[in-house]
Formats: sequence, C-alpha cells, structure tokens
Amino acid sequence: MNIFKALICLDYYNLRIQNRTREAGSGSVHRIGIAWICNILTIAGAYFIYFKLHNQPDVVYDTLYELHYYELAGRVIMMVLLTIIYLIAFTIYGDKYTIHTTLKTYISLPNEQQERIAKNASRYFVTSVLLFLAVASTLVYLFKLQ
Repeated sequence: MNIFKALICLDYYNLRIQNRTREAGSGSVHRIGIAWICNILTIAGAYFIYFKLHNQPDVVYDTLYELHYYELAGRVIMMVLLTIIYLIAFTIYGDKYTIHTTLKTYISLPNEQQERIAKNASRYFVTSVLLFLAVASTLVYLFKLQ
C-alpha cells in the first residue's frame, strides 16, 4: 500500500473512532491533493533558497522579475497548475472503486498494522505541510534580510 492510499486509510481510521465510517474517503482525497501541492511548492521554494544562499540571487531575481512582469498571468498560471495537480490527485484516488478496494484491503489487516499505516500517513501529511511552511518562512526571512 502506497502512502497516498494510506491517507485514505487514515481518513477511515479517524472516522472509525468517531463511528462515522460511512463518510470515509471524502476528506482523504483532499489530503492527498494538499500534500501534493505542498510537496511541489516546497521543491520550488527549495530551488529559490538554494540560489539565494549560493550567491546567485540574479537567477531568483530574474525569475521574480519575469513573474512581476507577467504578474496577473503568473498568478493565473500558478492557480491553474495547482488546480490541475489537485484534480490529478482526485482523478487517481477519488473514485469510489479505489476508495472501496483500499478500505477493504485496510480492514482485512491486523489492528497493529492498521495503526502503523495510519500513523505513517499522518506523519507524511503533517511533515509535508510543516516542511512547506518552513521553506516558505525561510524564503520570507531571506528576502526580508535585504
């Protein structure tokens, strides 16, 4: 079971505790999309941090200048790209068949393994979001220094 299917199982695991198992799968696809977006923005932010720290800020400034020059188009393209990433996650993991087969496999596992899968999925999601926030705050700090 991959980490993205484990996020579906995490949703079921949390809802099972609250006796709301019929709602399982609805929030998990949103978590997958958010994690993918955070991962991609973290990679892009790490790219900017690398060039900023290695005394090559002209690469960063050229990119930012181009985005500023095409400011509205850049924002629209970024929103469209992030929406496409989110929709890809929804298309791959959001159909009922995938959710039901994943949950059927998950339910057939022993309880210890179910807890381990849920913890790993939770760690992945939280780490993705926190790493994105760390990279974003580092970028803000680096650009505020000048």
